[in-house]
Amino acid sequence: MEKPDWVSPPGDTIVSILEERELTIEQFAHQIGHSAASAQKILDGSQPIDLDLARRLSMAIGASDDFWMAREHDYRASIAEPENVRVGSLDDLINRLPLSDMQKFGWIESTRSKGDQVAECLDFFGVSSLAQWQGRYENAFQHAAYRRSTAYACCEVSTTAWLRQGEIETQNDEVSDWSPKVLESQIPHFRRLTWYKSPALFIPKLKESLGEAGVKFAVVRAPKGCSASGAVRILADGTPHVQFSFRYLSDDHFWFSLFHEIGHLLLHYDRMPILENTELTEEQCEREANEYAAQVIVPISHREELLSLGGSRFPIIEFAKKVGVAPGLIVGQLQHEGILGFNQMQRLKRRYVWTN
Repeated sequence: MEKPDWVSPPGDTIVSILEERELTIEQFAHQIGHSAASAQKILDGSQPIDLDLARRLSMAIGASDDFWMAREHDYRASIAEPENVRVGSLDDLINRLPLSDMQKFGWIESTRSKGDQVAECLDFFGVSSLAQWQGRYENAFQHAAYRRSTAYACCEVSTTAWLRQGEIETQNDEVSDWSPKVLESQIPHFRRLTWYKSPALFIPKLKESLGEAGVKFAVVRAPKGCSASGAVRILADGTPHVQFSFRYLSDDHFWFSLFHEIGHLLLHYDRMPILENTELTEEQCEREANEYAAQVIVPISHREELLSLGGSRFPIIEFAKKVGVAPGLIVGQLQHEGILGFNQMQRLKRRYVWTN
């Protein structure tokens, strides 16, 4: 029942749009000025999207060319070989941090000179030297368990910035003492929150309930190069900290990631940091957290019924009401089980949009 990587080529997004508009691949090919064979390569990810194609996609099926370029970048980054995180100088650090996004998101001030950039970044990380940064952050991956793509380490430096912003946003949050019993008691409440359409409605309630269990919670937009969708770690004072990026902007991904990280806290708190252990142990912990999340969404007593649903809209909605979670989460489970394709029943999922 291990959850597959939520990594897919931009073609998967295109397929969903074509399905919704009832367009054939030949019609799509005509709209973008390509042959049907070329269009098929775009859909399966074997043909990269360049700026010209991004503009054609924008004109033909919508979204901005920036969206399609970002979608392409994220996919290629997710299948790239992991880079070596070792940072040898402050110039190296500055060159590898996602400065543009850090400035765009308001994490640091926009500056032009390299000296000012160095000062801004050291201040952001709360350190005064490269040695301090290395001591606190270069091994950040040893202190958190991630929902991530297989090649999550494609830019570990970017992810340290994402983790640091999560620390900053929660540093003044007051939470109760850590209580796994309270956290477990909140699961039915979290399942009901899956029905809320807007993150503006369910995020504050989620944050409050996690705080009652002693867990700090942050939603931080992922900068370029960071492929984490969720992370859980134990802060220096023993407080659990969970963080999400809404990377995939759909309800099934977000809620599965949340239940996955909760699974880590309930099952593996005394074994964290998980990534310091052997690969076998990490793999086992990930599998156990995935199984926990899947069973929160669909209790084991309803699993057989889930597998018999087929691909019809109405039975899926009725089953979702029966088990008490939003239909998009059921679609995600059916896609994982291979009962639905990843381009089917996408309309039952709720999509989210970041606003600047």
